[in-house]
Amino acid sequence: MIYLKWKLSDGVSGTGPEDVIVTGGGTADASWAVDAAGYRIGYAPDDADLRGGPWQVTEQTETQALTFCQALYAAAEVLPDGRISGPPPPDDL
Repeated sequence: MIYLKWKLSDGVSGTGPEDVIVTGGGTADASWAVDAAGYRIGYAPDDADLRGGPWQVTEQTETQALTFCQALYAAAEVLPDGRISGPPPPDDL
């Protein structure tokens, strides 16, 4: 797995490079972590094709991705599958 960082095109979910990466034969999915400037951390397999499209996608180290996430949720940690834990869902009470 590799960690990716990209900026959402309009600051909302669903405006990232996932479809471009899938079109290139790879897979990518976004994490919960989006900062106030619209930057997001995502995940992809090591063989993901990051070329093409209007996206500024940069590969991140695990440490960089974790630091980004911890700025949004201090208790974030890398899970055994490599993903980064996020805040618990809000209570539905």
